Amino acid sequence: MSDLVNQFRASVADLESVRVEIERARKLLDRQRRDIFTLQRAGISTADAELVLARQLAHLDKLITERNRLTAAQPSPMLGKVLGGRKW
Repeated sequence: MSDLVNQFRASVADLESVRVEIERARKLLDRQRRDIFTLQRAGISTADAELVLARQLAHLDKLITERNRLTAAQPSPMLGKVLGGRKW
């Protein structure tokens, strides 16, 4: 029983760390987009910055996929409840 509880706590901790990383990546992306917009208004080439932005978006997509996988792996909060846990 304690192994199952420890495993659940570890997955919750992993899920929380992925959520924090997603939030951080989104803030970074917003900052990068603002910087690109500022460079475009100044007439400066943004090709390199846009490549960095594309890599950051790919990283964010991977994090979101990982979050979705961890969320799906968690047991349903309704499992074991009167109406949500019935299998008839």
